[in-house]
Amino acid sequence: MECLVVKKYAKAIFLSKDADYICEQLNKISQAFSISRFKAILESYDIKKEKKIEFVMSILGEVKPSLHHLIQLLGLNSRLALIPNIVEELKKQKALEENIYFGTIYSKESLEENKINELEQGLSKRFDAKIKLDSKQTDQQGIKISLEELGYEISFSMDNLKTKLNEYILKII
Repeated sequence: MECLVVKKYAKAIFLSKDADYICEQLNKISQAFSISRFKAILESYDIKKEKKIEFVMSILGEVKPSLHHLIQLLGLNSRLALIPNIVEELKKQKALEENIYFGTIYSKESLEENKINELEQGLSKRFDAKIKLDSKQTDQQGIKISLEELGYEISFSMDNLKTKLNEYILKII
């Protein structure tokens, strides 16, 4: 349910004339969510909704009326905590509009930047879109590339290769 609400807000913001401005300002608020005290204030039932709205607006200072109305709407509907999710959804929508897709490389060792760039270029050619990859280290052997938005996943494991090679040799014998 929360996902649908986030998508509706993001779509409305994305279609507005002040979309870039609103996205930039919401991103500032989103960064404040990394502070535990900030989240505690917004999640507190002891603080009135109006005070929470004032608190969030105090971070930004003077803002355009469209953003002010959005913050009020989120606050009055107890949805200020959705701001980081809305920002993420806005980034996804903007990337889709610009034909940019994000993916993740999972590997045991850290990959060098030039290797990541090579993979990005190869995948960009294959999908005829701009691909941006992020590298994450895992405990698993091998490499896995995941492009969730495209529904594409590539994985290569030495263990799997050895197993398949053994099976193939046994079939031949």
